[in-house]
This record gives sequence, C-alpha cells and structure tokens, in this order.
Amino acid sequence: MRYLGLDVGHKRVGVALSDALGMIAQPLGVLDPKHTDQLRDWANAYNITDIVVGLPKNRFGQPTQQTEWIEAWVKKTTPMLTVNWHYWNEAYSTKAAEYVLLSANVKRQKRKQFKDQQAAVFILQGYLDYMNNQQKQVKA
Repeated sequence: MRYLGLDVGHKRVGVALSDALGMIAQPLGVLDPKHTDQLRDWANAYNITDIVVGLPKNRFGQPTQQTEWIEAWVKKTTPMLTVNWHYWNEAYSTKAAEYVLLSANVKRQKRKQFKDQQAAVFILQGYLDYMNNQQKQVKA
C-alpha cells in the first residue's frame, strides 16, 4: 500500500509520498489546488491506495474556516480519484516544517519552496506511525 499525504492550502498543496511498505514519508512536490490533474497523475503512477489530508482544528479541537474550505476541496477532488481518503490532525505541521528547514539553514526562498512539502511529510508520517502502531498492538 502506498499513501499520499496532502497539506492543502489556498495557494499550494504540499504532497508527500510513502514508501511501498507504508512506513516512511518523503516529500514529492507541490501543486496548485485549482489544478489537481497532477494529483491524479501521481496517484496513478505510484499506485496510491490512500490519501491522507491534513485537517486543521483550533486549540480546542473545533473546526475552523480553513477546515471547512479543505473539506470542500476534498469533496470536489474525490470523484476524480478512486482511493480511500483519510483526515489527519495537522496541528502545527507547518510550524514544525519551518523549524526543520530553519534548523537546516535553508535560505528563505528555498524554505518557501519546501515548507508545504515538508508539512505534508509530517502529516503523512504521523498517520503512518499511528496506523503501524495500531497494527502492532493488534498482533500483540
């Protein structure tokens, strides 16, 4: 099973890809949220079975305006892809991505380029870790 992780924004969608075992997330690219053909192409090229979308909530766990916008975007996008869709709490994924890039001394222009992809990696990796941990507990 291979997964895509998405950090959906109004200007860009960061995309991450899992390895074939569904254990490790890595950056794949960025796409325009208005033009999702690239998403379909990646899903077909990598035989994607599941897509994990980061869903923002406020500090009380309540939906925000951004949450509603992302849910509407997913609803528009799902008919073009026959995969399983999952939401994952994206709490602080963008901040964590910025921190990692700053720590690596990545220059400002490059940080802009990679921030969305790295946030998608955090979203997808969190989901993969959770799912793999759940499977280990079931086997134990």
